[in-house]
Amino acid sequence: MTTIRVTPERLGTTAPPTTLGTAGLVAVLMAYGLPVFNFFVVTVALGSLRADLGAGPAVLQLVVAAFGVAYASTVVLGGRLGDNHGRRRVLRVGLVAMAVATVVCALAPNPTILIVGRVLQGFGAALVAPQGLSIIQASTRGEGRAKALAWFGAMAGLATCLAFVAGGLLVASDLGGLGWRLVFWFEVLVAALALLASRAIPESGADGRLGLDGTGVALLGVTVTLVVLPLTEGRTAGWPLWTWLMLAASVPTALAFAQREKQVERRGGHAVVPPSIVARTTMRLGLGITALFFTGFGGFMFVFAVAAQAAADMGPLGIGVALLPFAIAFLVSSLVGARTMTDAPAGLMRRGAIMATVGFTLTAGVMALTWPDFSAVGLAVPLAVVGLGQGWLVVPLFSTVLAGVPSHQAGMGGGLMITTMQMALGLGSAVVGTLFLEIGGPDGGVLPMLVVLGVVAALCATVAALAHRLHRLPLPA
Repeated sequence: MTTIRVTPERLGTTAPPTTLGTAGLVAVLMAYGLPVFNFFVVTVALGSLRADLGAGPAVLQLVVAAFGVAYASTVVLGGRLGDNHGRRRVLRVGLVAMAVATVVCALAPNPTILIVGRVLQGFGAALVAPQGLSIIQASTRGEGRAKALAWFGAMAGLATCLAFVAGGLLVASDLGGLGWRLVFWFEVLVAALALLASRAIPESGADGRLGLDGTGVALLGVTVTLVVLPLTEGRTAGWPLWTWLMLAASVPTALAFAQREKQVERRGGHAVVPPSIVARTTMRLGLGITALFFTGFGGFMFVFAVAAQAAADMGPLGIGVALLPFAIAFLVSSLVGARTMTDAPAGLMRRGAIMATVGFTLTAGVMALTWPDFSAVGLAVPLAVVGLGQGWLVVPLFSTVLAGVPSHQAGMGGGLMITTMQMALGLGSAVVGTLFLEIGGPDGGVLPMLVVLGVVAALCATVAALAHRLHRLPLPA
């Protein structure tokens, strides 16, 4: 068995782990928000980037995809490194890596260097993102954990909307003639601030020695790449043969990875994704809900941005303003939900999924009545309903998935969830976006938008059904 043994540094020689305080939580949220912000903000800058570098559509899509592929294919590894070497330590290394990579992006003289920088950003984000969930899991208890997870869940929606608002302002301001480069310089500043704030995060990690299965890591990375790359590049490239070959090849590599993990765990080794943990019903249902929810979320965000710009003539800033009711409602319901989810978290998830279904249905009604002149004001109420429902859904979702993961493997659990989220976001924007464009896109009248909203509402309804099943199970203590 080819296994790389990683010996963690002696965490006990530093100050013992303490409770995650407010300052530490702020640092965790800043660090986690940076990859989310980075994923969406580049779409705002693509027009300026195209004009400045002369990049074609396929290259621009690769600029977007490079980050997502590198991020999703290595994030589970990042979680295991945090377990082994200390989560705060790895998070800080990841922030430095992201900052350096972002400087490369900001200074890129051509698309090739920009794409290299985006790949490096993805590797840095893979070190940062899984540490947030695992730090919260290891350094909080009871109501404090519920509140921290509430803020963590809300950060995804807030960072997404901030990407459109701040990104739109930065690109539109064109300070110093920098255009799209301002977006990356802003990210460098955020990374530097998060690095300074990270001193308030308590250190934590696995007790003892955890092995790292190199073959398993490689198989997982290859499998994720074979799925994410064609899904993100295929639509722009016209779905050439190579995209279908990659998707087909992902099946045997996924099966090989699953078999490898079973063998490693059976022999007493440390699997990258231990089958015994994934076999837990709560974990499987939680990851299934994660996949469905973020597929719908990613698809809606992509299609809404395209439709708002092409049909309603909204700029990046206008799109961000239109999404603000969603973001605010998401935050409020996340915080309220944290106070009510202790006894029946899956029940709260079910109610949230039902409310999100209602919100998307209301959004479809507004679109049908106002297309193509829909506005931020007209969509404020239905998008707020969506945000309220999704806030109730996301907060207990994180806690439910992590409930089945021992604290010494919290990084692995966080990495697995982030991988599922990232793949689902790519799947949503690719599949739902392709559906929207294939049936007419923004020039096809309101029907393509109504079809997409129907699909997203159906995904939310399915999530409600899965959450109902989860609600009937005894959750781990």
